[in-house]
This record gives sequence, C-alpha cells and structure tokens, in this order.
Amino acid sequence: MKKIAFDVMGSDAGVKDAILATMTFINKFSDYSIVLVGDEKEIKKYLIPHDRISILNNSNQVDKSSNLRYVHKEDNSMNDALRLLKDGEVDGCLSPGDSARLMISAVFILKKIEGINRPAFMPIFPTVLRDKKMIMLDVGANLDINSDHLIQWAKLGNAFSKSVLNVSNPKVSILNVGIEENKGFKEHQTANELLRELKQKNEINYVGFVEARELLSGEIDVVVTDGYAGNIALKSMEGAIINFQKIIKQNLTSNIFRKINALFLKKAFTNIKEHLDYRNVGAAWIIGVEGMVIKCHGSSDEKGYNGSLMQIKKGIDSNALIEFKKVL
Repeated sequence: MKKIAFDVMGSDAGVKDAILATMTFINKFSDYSIVLVGDEKEIKKYLIPHDRISILNNSNQVDKSSNLRYVHKEDNSMNDALRLLKDGEVDGCLSPGDSARLMISAVFILKKIEGINRPAFMPIFPTVLRDKKMIMLDVGANLDINSDHLIQWAKLGNAFSKSVLNVSNPKVSILNVGIEENKGFKEHQTANELLRELKQKNEINYVGFVEARELLSGEIDVVVTDGYAGNIALKSMEGAIINFQKIIKQNLTSNIFRKINALFLKKAFTNIKEHLDYRNVGAAWIIGVEGMVIKCHGSSDEKGYNGSLMQIKKGIDSNALIEFKKVL
C-alpha cells in the first residue's frame, strides 16, 4: 500500500475541495491511502469515513509573517506532513501552503539530494501537441543562480521527463533571450557549453537555447532557467491561456450568427479548453530534495487537487526519486 500525506491547510477556499479530491482519488486507486493533515473538525465536515483515509490533527496554518529562517521549526500542518515523509511513513507529500515556506521547510526537514546545490520549483505545462508535456525549472525559488545550478536542473529535469512522463530521449534547452550562442548572461553561455559537452558524451539530449515564444510548441521537453525569468514565463503562459479562452468566447458570442456557428464547434472548443487547463496538472514539484513533494496552487479547486494527486502518484509509481539520484 502506497501512502500520501496531504496538508489541506493554507488553501484560499478552505479544506472542502481538498477533501472531495481525496475521496475521488481513494475510490479510484485501491493501492493508495492518504493521511489528511489539518484541522480535524473542519476535515470531518466534508469527509465520508474511509478505511484508507486517516487524519493527523493540526489546525495551525503556516504563518506567512514568520521569520523564514525558523519556518521549518514551527508547529503547523505543512511541517507535520513533511515529517511524515522524512520518517518514511508516507511516500509523497503535497501542500497548498506558502511557496517559499514549503521550499525552505522541505530543504531543512528532508535535506537536499547529494549533488544538488539548490532545489527548484518545477511545473508541468501542456503544449499544442495533445500528448506532449513540457517541464520547466526553476520558476521562482532561485532568483540568483549560476551555471552549475542550470546543469543540475537539466539533469534532474531529464530524469523526470524519462521516468515520469515516459519521454525516451527528452530534448533539453536553456531559456534565453535568443538562440544565438553569444546571447544571454555569462551563466547561460557557460551552461550552454557544458551541456553541449554532455551531449557529445550522450549523457543528455541538449538542443541549445530556446526563446519564450517556443515554450508551448511541443518541440522542447525540459527547459531550465533562473527563477526570475521562469516565474515570469509561468505566469505569462497561464495568463495568456486564460485570456485566450476569454477572447474566443467573446468573439463566438458577439452576434447571433456566430452563436449558431459556435454550436457546431462547441465540442472542439471544449476539448481545447480541457487540454490547456492547468488544473489537470495542478501543481509544481519541489525537485532536488530527499522526497517527493508537490506544491499545489493556493487557489486550487477540486479539479486542481485531483491533478496534484495524480502527479504525486506518477512520481511514486515510477520511483522518480531513485532516478534523480542516478544522474548526479
């Protein structure tokens, strides 16, 4: 039996959607159990008792005003969930709590994988190709980086793409302001040279620099970047997808003739919307620590939590942590 620790505190909308997603997941996968970590009274308002769902009571949420240096020592549901993972009582952990504090607590409680200087946030993106996903790291945890960080993340992303996303030979790239060899900061150019050397040794399928406009094309599997550029790219893509959907809806309903035509295209647009819906992925991995940890969106609804649970399941089922350590 595989087990997941689910910190349900810290969500913008309370615990209800997290509980509903948990029950859906448990009823679908008989080889999994879940420990819900949070306010027991609130959890029981929505939970239908199940022999594979248990509760670890801790009503304390992460204090977003607390000193970051000591956040891993605080008594809260997030840290309780991470300690369950550290002690081997669960196989994975997810939380909608504060991003910075989750990262810091994960590093201090679980420790970094040997050979990793800085763990990273790594979301999974849909692309224009139906069955193709793209991963990017880092997207906010590390603003000031060097070439070594980019190399380490490229190796981790490559291993993840192979083991979890089943990509046989992932195409790895560095996000840059242009594809020319002389573009970017010194760390980009140095990492570019080192990754080309690894390609010559057949250790990684590095394809050079990539510009942001190509991220969703489906041509690249793994993109590495500093957390500043990565976070801007992440938010830009999410915003573009959401606003694109709004523009399509506005144009299709602008007059009676378009409304009639839209009826014939409804299924196609529904399929596109579902394909681009970030909630189907629902989270970002904290990659580079000694354990499988996922950061859910603080605004997650039931669908978003379902996506997060499916992601942690894929990581556990594929023994991704073991694969990470092989490449370092």
